[in-house]
Order: sequence, then C-alpha cells, then structure tokens
Amino acid sequence: MTYSLIALDADSQTLGVACATGGPALGGFVPHLLPGVGAAITQGYSTSLMAAEQGLAWLANDRDVDSIVSDLRRQDHGEAWRQVAFMDGLGQAAGWTGEQNVAIADMHLESGLVVAGNMLASDEVIPAMVAAYRHACDEKGLAEALIAALQAAQRHGGDRRGTRSAALKVRAPGGLPVDLRIDLAQDAIVELHALYQHIQGDADFQAFLTRLPTASDPHRH
Repeated sequence: MTYSLIALDADSQTLGVACATGGPALGGFVPHLLPGVGAAITQGYSTSLMAAEQGLAWLANDRDVDSIVSDLRRQDHGEAWRQVAFMDGLGQAAGWTGEQNVAIADMHLESGLVVAGNMLASDEVIPAMVAAYRHACDEKGLAEALIAALQAAQRHGGDRRGTRSAALKVRAPGGLPVDLRIDLAQDAIVELHALYQHIQGDADFQAFLTRLPTASDPHRH
C-alpha cells in the first residue's frame, strides 16, 4: 500500500523520510522523525503508529534499533500485518515486513538507508528506489535525493493502485524542518516535488527562514 525510505546525511547528521501511497493522508501515519535521535516508517496492512512512538522513545533512551525491533515484534500480536523500520542518528537500521502484508512487499536495509514497500506493482520498485537515491546523492541534497527515489518508484509502478498522497520530512539536530505533505492528489509525487521547488524558490519564505533561531544561532530574529 505504501513505499517509503529513511536516509541519513552523515556529514550534517540530517535525517530524512519520504513516502507515498495509493490512499489519502499518509503524512500523519507513515513518516516519523526526531532530529538527532532517529526516524521511523510505520506502514503495512494495519499500520501501527504506536510502534513508531514507542520505538523512538526507546531510541531517545539509547536503545539500539535491533533490540527495539525485536521487542516491538514480540509484544505486538498484529506484527504480521505491519511493515516497520527504524534508523538511529548514526544510520544504524532495522525493521521487519510481516508475512500478512499484501504482496509485493520488500525491505532494503543498510547503514544510512532504509527502503520499504508493500502492495508494490513489481519487484523492481525497491531496487529502483535504492539506485535512484544513491545516484541523486552524488548531485543533490538529501531532500531532492529522497524525492528522486519516490519518482523512481513511480516509474516502476509504485503502489499498484496509483499514488494519491505523499510526504517528506528532513531535519538536522537543532535545524529547521522540511515537513511537507500532499494529502490527496491525482499524482501526489509530482505535487510534492512542485511544492518543494516552490518553497525553495519563494524569496519571502526563504527570508523568513533566515531569521528563525537555530541551535547554532539561537538569537536570530
């Protein structure tokens, strides 16, 4: 039903999450991010927001992602219907795809990158996302690389129902957020990219951002 990714820019310690689905309003359910702590994706046939909330709380208390995933699965009688993944602030990742999720369901885990999906149109979606993200990282920032991965998924069929909502979260510790969502559109990834580009090119909004306090400059005004 959903395809998504978590990624880390290790140089700036910036975490990012991007996701898209065939239904409406995934932005309140799938992507979760605590800057400097970690990020999570919660999706699947029966999505569990509680898994993200509990897992990120454990990450904030220095639990490792492998033990978090193990405990969440053990405690959840519905774990077979979930697809959940976590990444900590250093890029370590872990997750699971329950066997009751709608095929095609798959997950790619490596240091600094998680890519996952279910109800996918083909086996090519996840590898295409991984390749597109890696390629874009050589030329673009984290947000653009995440969007490029979503675009690659869509070119390979993405969610077999189409793509009606999408979301993007990017933030460094103490930094300002990129937090965008398209809750309902005929082509949500196109709309998400257009929204991101509009914000980047909006001189008034960019001037507004330059006067907001950050951890490195807390007295900006």
